[in-house]
Amino acid sequence: MMNRIKSPVLFDANILMNFKGQLEFLFSLFDNVLIHKQVMEEVLDETIKNEIDLIIKENEGVKIVEDSIIEGDVEKRLFEECDKELKNIFNIKDSKDLGEYKTLLYAKFNGIKLLSSQDTTVWRFVTESIYFNDIDCITIQDLAYLIYLNANKKKDRRLGKSLYNYFGRKEHSFDSFKRYMERNNNEIPKYIEFENIRIGNYNQLVEGYAEFYSKESFGSKEEIEEEIVNVARNNPATCLNCLYSRIHERNVDYNNRICSLNYNLSDDKCLEVREDFSENIRKRTVED
Repeated sequence: MMNRIKSPVLFDANILMNFKGQLEFLFSLFDNVLIHKQVMEEVLDETIKNEIDLIIKENEGVKIVEDSIIEGDVEKRLFEECDKELKNIFNIKDSKDLGEYKTLLYAKFNGIKLLSSQDTTVWRFVTESIYFNDIDCITIQDLAYLIYLNANKKKDRRLGKSLYNYFGRKEHSFDSFKRYMERNNNEIPKYIEFENIRIGNYNQLVEGYAEFYSKESFGSKEEIEEEIVNVARNNPATCLNCLYSRIHERNVDYNNRICSLNYNLSDDKCLEVREDFSENIRKRTVED
């Protein structure tokens, strides 16, 4: 049985460009695909526009949408606030981010809860936004996992994993994401949440040692990270290699940690939620 996304999904330009030549396959995973007219104009490659136009002729579930008409005083005031928040983040003066701007506004004022984008600025925005935090973002990593879920053959599963690994980072491996998805009933999208939880846990682990050693004037944060990572690499399948481990304040040692969830090593709960790591888990940065 095919796992299709039934809710309407708005597609950003970068996703469309990354699936050039395979858009029919990508859209087959969704019941209702929407693309804002501004995004179509933003996609410079005419072959992509032609590809989308051909698909629209054959598939009623793929549509081009335009700006909404804002009516009513309350809606107009909300629009002004949403517009202000977007313009504080996105550069629309030279059309650089105009597609994202119009796509997000369309989603907000048309009740669209899913947006597909690989722009980390958009990821951070929908996570932290005041007015747009009810929108979920489907990343290429989510799409790769969706392909993996729908695969009937080993080569198709390999395709999903390869796509994930190409766009992902080693710190957030496919196997870790797969375990996380299975714990969450394979509900898509989850990649941004998965990555944020891993980053957050790693930062909390490092900060515990950094705060303790700052009192002793011992070691920089980079040195602390290096020690933690080296210990993790040499102690797989233990608390020392788990992102839920924390500093043992009564016995401070890189080789002696406690579980932040109070689980016992290798019990059922531990095995279900543990998140391994073997290298630094970097924060996302906004590209200029």
